[in-house]
Amino acid sequence: MYIRKVVLDNIRNIDHLEMDFPRAVGWHVLIGDNGAGKSTILRALALAIIGPYESNALRLQLVNFLRRNHNEGSIELLVERDSELDRYTSNSRPLERPFEAGVRISRVGDNGRSTAKIEPLKPYRHAQKYIWSGKEGWFATSFGPFRRFTGGNKDWDKVYYANPRAGAHLSVFGEDVALTESLEWLRELKYKELEQNEEATFILNSLRTFINDGALLPHGSKIDNVSSEGVYLKDGNGHAIEITEMSDGFRSILSLTFELLRQMVLTYGAKQVFKDFEAGDYTISMPGVVIIDEIDAHLHPTWQARIGQWFTKYFPRVQFIVTTHSPIICRAAERGSVWRLAAPGSGTQAERVTGTALKRLIYGNILDAYSTELFGEGTTSSPDTTRMLEELAQLNKKSITGQISDEERKRREELLSILPTESAHS
Repeated sequence: MYIRKVVLDNIRNIDHLEMDFPRAVGWHVLIGDNGAGKSTILRALALAIIGPYESNALRLQLVNFLRRNHNEGSIELLVERDSELDRYTSNSRPLERPFEAGVRISRVGDNGRSTAKIEPLKPYRHAQKYIWSGKEGWFATSFGPFRRFTGGNKDWDKVYYANPRAGAHLSVFGEDVALTESLEWLRELKYKELEQNEEATFILNSLRTFINDGALLPHGSKIDNVSSEGVYLKDGNGHAIEITEMSDGFRSILSLTFELLRQMVLTYGAKQVFKDFEAGDYTISMPGVVIIDEIDAHLHPTWQARIGQWFTKYFPRVQFIVTTHSPIICRAAERGSVWRLAAPGSGTQAERVTGTALKRLIYGNILDAYSTELFGEGTTSSPDTTRMLEELAQLNKKSITGQISDEERKRREELLSILPTESAHS
């Protein structure tokens, strides 16, 4: 499945928003100030994908999704079905065009003690037959910014088993959700491997090959061993380290990747997910939607620079929708899109980044990206730097006219040595 369009009305701080994805597969990035609504959009997407019937498993305070002083809000998706893998409940000929899948959230009760209900938004008959049918396929999963293996609320573990479709999006809705299931999955596979289970051996070998040969981890780090006691990595110095003892950046990316693989195997089966590995092709060519909030969290800039390219290379049929505060993350959007959300109180609308501004984000250096003002004013230099540049400009004029003193010449040389090269000589 893929999302072709999303429309939000009166959802949290968003009065109206429309985003379209004519080319769904690829890397779609949402940028904007804090409070602009990036996380709100991702949660709204996840809620509409789950649908009105299974969303109760998330135990959400739905009234908090409504814009202040509004009694009703809606989330509308235009969804495209994969003709081979997304099943449906109907004996009739399947749709060959995208279809609507939307939910309405309505306030119930007085304003003092109000709650809210969720129901399908008309027309919804196709959504019930397809994406909300519970049939095979329809792969989608979401990840919040707090990605870790341990430390979550144990009560949420029940959702993964009782309602796996809702559980696939659980972490995007709360900070108290850990991606513990992926480690439990790996340990269980190890136990089965010891019992001569061929499928478990196949999955573990495929997973190690995928992570290690694909060079997901920086500095030559690799998965070394999976045992009943845990998952161990070998770092660039050759030291074996248990995965929960790794840095936040490692845990953030590995917990996401392991859980993504677990969800894909659960949806499609291991043979289908890793079908090309025996031929030496270590990509996973399965369709679906993957939503990630703050993909850049805890990542060094060098890892930020390649994480989008890595995911789109090794999951070439997935539609990634991610948020970030880093222009480096946008570099993978050559196959995808970048959307700038309006700053709170600006009175402007969200818009797709196009033209020169987009090219600077994708192909330019980081200063080129910041200079587009897509990341706000005053991000390329501090007020002190601005004052020093003004001082240097005056000293440059004196130097050109030969009216500069020895003390001023020393000050000019000092400023030239510490200020950004391009700015200092402009």
